[in-house]
Amino acid sequence: MDNYKINVGYKYNDSFTENDFIEAVINNIRDDINGPSYIFDEMSLSKVFRINVPIFLSSGDSTINYSRMIGFDKIITTTKYKTTTYGSGVQNRTQSTSSKTVTDWKQDSGTITGSATSGIYHEEYMIYDEYITNHVMDKNNVSNLSSDELSQYYLTEDEINYLENDILEKVYRNNITNYGDHVKNEEYYGETRLYNITCTIVSLYAVEITLRDRTIHFIASSNGDIELKQFGDYPADDYENLFKFNKEISAQRREATKKPRALAKCSLLSSIVIFIVLLALGVKLDNIALKTISIIVLVLGLVLLMKFMADIKRISKPYYEQIQDNNMREFNEKQRIKEEGYHNYIRNN
Repeated sequence: MDNYKINVGYKYNDSFTENDFIEAVINNIRDDINGPSYIFDEMSLSKVFRINVPIFLSSGDSTINYSRMIGFDKIITTTKYKTTTYGSGVQNRTQSTSSKTVTDWKQDSGTITGSATSGIYHEEYMIYDEYITNHVMDKNNVSNLSSDELSQYYLTEDEINYLENDILEKVYRNNITNYGDHVKNEEYYGETRLYNITCTIVSLYAVEITLRDRTIHFIASSNGDIELKQFGDYPADDYENLFKFNKEISAQRREATKKPRALAKCSLLSSIVIFIVLLALGVKLDNIALKTISIIVLVLGLVLLMKFMADIKRISKPYYEQIQDNNMREFNEKQRIKEEGYHNYIRNN
């Protein structure tokens, strides 16, 4: 462990207070159109907690011995000749050519040396993995950790092994050459020595809201260099009245378009049946007139279909407009209720 002492530590300087964080969370809830109208009336907001996530970064040198089999594909072409003798004594000579791909294998082994870098953070912070891995390292907003602060953070044996193995893997993959077409029986092992180990502390604010049967988390960094992130989805809003209204309008539309829909279906099916019958007779009797008439019947059927479809669209338009208008009114009402809940929440908290 002495060889893997952390050389230096950095921490981000706060530019984002807890109050800034809460304000960002509340505004996010307010502006998110997916948030239900009752959210500010029913949600429960937990106490904000701060998490210091240590990210360990290290460089390392690896010396690797490897062995493997490399396969190279080649095409083998075979030509065969066949001579046929007929009763008259005449001979006919033919040839056929076939090809197949075969793989030549050869042994490959050697030693690889190189350097690479790797990083890791404690398993307990994996819940924030998406946030941490997308973190933007702003080196202009960091300060050094004191010796006392740095002593709070350490690498476990498992984390050291991870860094060594990851660097070894990177050195091997970055430096291996001559892959050929296939590789099998690949083995490699070696030693890695870590150096320049640093610890960068990323401080996160986190809070959760509970709403009916859901828990939603919000996270932001204390230096404010990443936008607030939300983990989890809101429960659905109550659209029972809206669905009932739209269902009634849809039923009225179906009733109003019942006749043209029936005529459209009838014209299509009739024209197809007559077309098939006339075409079959025309082919059987070799009658060009019947073939021509069959095509005319099919075209007329399609024209009638388009006419009835246009009627359906024309009749349906005012019903669709009613549904769209009602959807917009319902959405605006939901937003009004949520806005009112927001102002009540601000006054009471």
